[in-house]
Amino acid sequence: MKRGLVSIAVLASACVPYPDDAPQSGGGTTIVSGPFKTLDAGASKLDSLHFTANAYGSESAKRVSTACEDAYGRIMIDTNLFSFMPRGLYQIVVYADKDEYRRKTAQPEWSGGVTVGNSIYTFNGPALGRTLSHEMTHLIFFEYMAKVNIDHRWVNEGLAVYEENKAAGGLAGGASDIFSGVRSGMARSPIPMDQMISLAPASERQYEVSLWYAQAESMIRFMVERGGRIGFSQYLAQLKEGQSFDRAIAVGFPGAWRDLNDFYLNWERSLR
Repeated sequence: MKRGLVSIAVLASACVPYPDDAPQSGGGTTIVSGPFKTLDAGASKLDSLHFTANAYGSESAKRVSTACEDAYGRIMIDTNLFSFMPRGLYQIVVYADKDEYRRKTAQPEWSGGVTVGNSIYTFNGPALGRTLSHEMTHLIFFEYMAKVNIDHRWVNEGLAVYEENKAAGGLAGGASDIFSGVRSGMARSPIPMDQMISLAPASERQYEVSLWYAQAESMIRFMVERGGRIGFSQYLAQLKEGQSFDRAIAVGFPGAWRDLNDFYLNWERSLR
């Protein structure tokens, strides 16, 4: 994986390392509370259709709740998983600032959010909307898939950064595109598909300058927007059933791509 194409410091999300993103209980994901310290006394809590928002002040809790439901709606539209029903309310904890977040979660300096079980921990700041969209995608992906498969990481992370980029208002190559600095390098020398599956980065540190994350986002964007959202939901359903990437592509996108290699070649041609 190539790094350092752009010299910037980023505030990335920090997902729990594989394979512990989705704690297992028998054949499915266990919905558990996170282990971190909660907000101080007097904080507000607001339940909505899919979330319990915890923040300082009722207005802040309301803003977080609205942002979460909006992001949830975008993710459902892009994945076409409208029949998917979460088993409980997702817990959202928004600390007052980065200092409180780091003090109570012990996350690294670069981390902007962390997902554990059915909970997201993050903090108020300009990247809050992005972080919520990113981490929420992981929550939904893991609960829907019901188990961890390391080979699916490029799909999971690609979808998460795709949704984050949309929350940031980023169109591919546009001014708000979080991967604008690496797209030209990706077009010149894309990572082979087998390496996208097998050489996933160990963490999300500085993922905005990571070619692997930029390519995962680009491939998922191409799959969703060119292949269609109904097809993407069928693709995910096949992966959930344990089918190969080739079978999932063939079932999800008949007439578009024959298998994973055909998808990759068409995606690569779209970059030119």
